[in-house]
Amino acid sequence: MKNITINKHSKSHKKALGAYYTPINLSKVICEWALRKPSDYVLEPSFGGCGFLEASVERLKGLGSIDAVSQLFGVDIDPTAFNFLSEKIGKYTNINKHFLYKDFLQVSTADFKPIEFDVVLGNPPYVSLHNMSKVQKESCFELLKKSEFARSTIGRNASLWAFFILHSLSFIKDGGRCAWVLPSSLLHADYAKSVLKVFSNHFSTLKVVKLNERFFQKEDADEVSVILFADGFTREKKQAANIGYSSVHGADELELLCKDISLNSVISDNYKSTLISTNTLLEFEKIITSEVSVSLGSLCKIVIGMVTGDNNSFIIDQNTVKANNLQNEDLKPVVGRFSLLTGLIHTKARHKRAQKENHKAYLVSPCDISLKNTSIRKYLAKVPKINRKNNRTFAKRPLWYYPDDSRYPDAFLTYMIHKSPRMVINISKINCTNSIHRVFFHDSITLHERKAVAISMLSSFSQLSAEIEGRAYGSGVLKLEPSAAKKIKILLTPDLVSNFNSHSVFLDKMISTGLFEEAQRFIDQLIIESLNIPPKTMKLFSSAVETLREERYMGLNKTKIERNESL
Repeated sequence: MKNITINKHSKSHKKALGAYYTPINLSKVICEWALRKPSDYVLEPSFGGCGFLEASVERLKGLGSIDAVSQLFGVDIDPTAFNFLSEKIGKYTNINKHFLYKDFLQVSTADFKPIEFDVVLGNPPYVSLHNMSKVQKESCFELLKKSEFARSTIGRNASLWAFFILHSLSFIKDGGRCAWVLPSSLLHADYAKSVLKVFSNHFSTLKVVKLNERFFQKEDADEVSVILFADGFTREKKQAANIGYSSVHGADELELLCKDISLNSVISDNYKSTLISTNTLLEFEKIITSEVSVSLGSLCKIVIGMVTGDNNSFIIDQNTVKANNLQNEDLKPVVGRFSLLTGLIHTKARHKRAQKENHKAYLVSPCDISLKNTSIRKYLAKVPKINRKNNRTFAKRPLWYYPDDSRYPDAFLTYMIHKSPRMVINISKINCTNSIHRVFFHDSITLHERKAVAISMLSSFSQLSAEIEGRAYGSGVLKLEPSAAKKIKILLTPDLVSNFNSHSVFLDKMISTGLFEEAQRFIDQLIIESLNIPPKTMKLFSSAVETLREERYMGLNKTKIERNESL
């Protein structure tokens, strides 16, 4: 075969296209499962680097196909993909009929008639709605109107991959299969749940498998890969099939799992259940359905912190204050990062200490800028005019230079965390940025009860609840959106409130010095004594927390894990 020079994309261009080419070892495992007969016709709607097409040829030949390449079809909007096609599949005379240079969402079944596909597979583009072009958005919304499978079920905020796999259903013949390499949003996004619901109504077997190996890490993408296997397609809507969830390390373990895709499944709406023992899940379910357990959302309202629109300008440290000769009347205390919060409560004294330690703990909040040549006027003038004009957050405020929204919370709650989700009671009039959640307790919740909630949050029980409800980012950190945070379960009874508060000073000192694991064990023991929960049950919860935390970081290199230690 003639050597062809391929103009590979830069990393930034790949990100814009949402194009991360699947490694051949993973493509082979998926194709081994997906293709069953030497006569199978295969469609890859976004063939990119052609890894799946290559693996399909190998699999079809192994099954006995005489002309495997003639059974392949594909679509791609990227011209570079056709260079890969020529290099890996060879110059093919029917390229115009088999491989379309087109947006897949604008392709119809008529483009491939009379072919119906036994298998549709691939790695669709990972492009969020926010980053889609106008044309892409129009294609997506048009699909929602026209597709017999959509019917507005997936919503208008889904990422491009979701529209791709939904559209693919129009091309599969009855009894057919599909297999997709998808991002981790399949495991948690609301629109992904809607897509899976559609699939469950049209396939007899569905399996979602999370891969802990980071296949795209060499391309600076920490994205966790998830494989969606679907078998036994029927165009007619039927009773929803159960969805099995599994978690494996990489391609080798996936290959073993594919020997019988219906086995080793946990039927659940959360893949994390596959990582926890059945006994742990049963004990956890027993407690969360008892009267000693309550959700955070039943006690308080959780919202994002203040949005300044420009934290670098408005959230500053003491060195910046001194360098610009800013006056006290033009500054307010603020929590810029959760890392400056120590202990169970945050006081004015602790905040002043954080300021002296040069944390970003000052909020630029001008008292009066009417006078010329003042230090505050000179400081604000450093914000470029073009930034002031184009900043959407600034445009929403009556005064662009006054970011304080005067919503001072009762407590602060972690948003992105490496290990232990925490709540810190705010007994001073101090605001925080949107890197931290604000907690507003219901008026009926006393200060003693609020402190008890913050303490209970650190128990193995609540830490497990947070791990289950939160979303693991590609970088390994746990992200708690307000909607997830309000679902976290805590243990709270009058006896616990009293017991927790009697030890609050001791626990505050322990947490202030970073002894979180020791505090967790101490709190667990208080719960065991107050609620007569067996010690072995709390040990099950503690072990499950460690398992889920370790799983978040599987496959990441050491440098990136160490970077998160500061959270």
